[in-house]
Amino acid sequence: MMRNSSFSNIASILLTTSLVLVLVTYNVSARPATFLEDFRVTWSDSHIRQIEGGRAIQLLLDRNSGCGFASKKQYLFGRVSMKIKLVPGDSAGTVTAFYMNSDTNTVRDELDFEFLGNRTGQPYTVQTNIYAHGKGDREQRVNLWFDPAAAFHTYSILWNHHHIILRG
Repeated sequence: MMRNSSFSNIASILLTTSLVLVLVTYNVSARPATFLEDFRVTWSDSHIRQIEGGRAIQLLLDRNSGCGFASKKQYLFGRVSMKIKLVPGDSAGTVTAFYMNSDTNTVRDELDFEFLGNRTGQPYTVQTNIYAHGKGDREQRVNLWFDPAAAFHTYSILWNHHHIILRG
């Protein structure tokens, strides 16, 4: 599950979000670990609270800041899941993103979920995207058939050498 140069260089697990509450539970390997052993805060550390003895985090968000974190190691395959509850009501202009990307300056690889803001009464839209070897243009938009602001929902990215599954 660790560093390898084949397929894509999916390296960092990043979360960018605004005006939403997210509960992240992770299991990087078989050993017990805390969040700070496997991840680094990229911005707004005051908005990330460790819970369950550091085995999970809760992102505390307000109107002034989002927050982000990245893995300290690179992963060739795996699964990452987030429990996300979107902000209710008129959220036009707000994009909540849960994504992973390569850690290179030359070629970009990326897997992501982007929850697009909406107008009150309109369906929420999730957009997925895959960049491989710097090429994107694989966006898919889905109007959600449930209210993602009513409760927490789990969204996952599962990837290996042969398949990428974005599941919501």
